[in-house]
Amino acid sequence: MATQADVDNAVNHARAAFKTWSKTTFEERSKLLLAFTDAIEANRDELEKLLVKEQGKPLSLANTELTMSLLWLRTFATMEVKDELIDENDERRIVQTFPPIGVCCGIVPWNWPVLLGVGKVGPALITGNTLIIKPSPFTPYCDLKLGEIGMAIFPPGVLQVLSGGDDLGPMLTEHPGIDKISFTGSIATGKKVMESCAKTLKRITLELGGNDPAIVCEDVDIEKIVPKIATLAFLNSGQICMLVKRLYVHEKIYDQFRDAMVKFTETIKTGDGFEEDILVGPLQNRMQ
Repeated sequence: MATQADVDNAVNHARAAFKTWSKTTFEERSKLLLAFTDAIEANRDELEKLLVKEQGKPLSLANTELTMSLLWLRTFATMEVKDELIDENDERRIVQTFPPIGVCCGIVPWNWPVLLGVGKVGPALITGNTLIIKPSPFTPYCDLKLGEIGMAIFPPGVLQVLSGGDDLGPMLTEHPGIDKISFTGSIATGKKVMESCAKTLKRITLELGGNDPAIVCEDVDIEKIVPKIATLAFLNSGQICMLVKRLYVHEKIYDQFRDAMVKFTETIKTGDGFEEDILVGPLQNRMQ
C-alpha cells in the first residue's frame, strides 16, 4: 500500500530518469521495449495463472489477453513519432516536433490489467517518457509483476508500479511532478480524475465505460449471428467496456432471435477459470 512518501520517491526517480531516457534514440527505446516483451512472454504461463486467480477470467481468455499484450507491445516498438515539415519557403521553415512530455502516470482497471497496463507502458516509453503505473486495488499483482520484469530491463526510474487503495489515485493525479495521466475506468471516477488533474493543468487521457447497443436488422442470418452476439455479451462475465449491453432486435425476427439466443446461452459454461471450456467465470468484485 503506497504512501505519499512512496509517491514522492517514485516521482523523484522518474524525473531523474527522464533527463537521460528522453535523450535516448528511438532504436534504443525500441530495443528495450522488445526485450521487455520477450521477458513477459518467457513468464506468460505464470502471468496467465496469476491473472485467473486475481481477475477471475477463464484461462483461455487470460491466454488471449497475454497474446494481445505481446502483439501490442511489439507494435508499439515500431511506432516512431517523427518530426513533420509543415511549411517551407524562401522566408521560413516550420517543423512540428513531438518532444517527450515528462513523467506520465497510467491508472489501470481490473478487467484487463495486463493488456491495459502494457497499453500505457508501450506508448509512454517508446516516445521517451517515464511512467508510473497504478494498478486497480482489485488486481495489483499482475501489474506489479510487469514492474518486476521491467526492473531488469529498463534503466532505474523509467518504469515503476505503485499499488494501493482509493487514496493513492488522488496522490498521483494531484502531484505537481507528474505531467500526464492516462486513466481507464468508470465515468464516475473519470470525472474525479479530470477534476483532480485540473488543479495542476495536467494533460489527461480518459478511456471510460460504455453502454453499447447491438442493433439487429431483419435480414441477418440468426443462427450465424447469435453465437457472436451472446459471446460478446457474456465474455469476461460482461466486464468489458465495449461489450453488448443492450439489444435492439427488429420486430419481424424478435421471437425467433430471442429463442435462438436463449438456446445458445444455455450451452455457455460457467465456473472456475481453471476448469475446461469455461466462458463465464466469477464476477471480479462485489460492486459488479
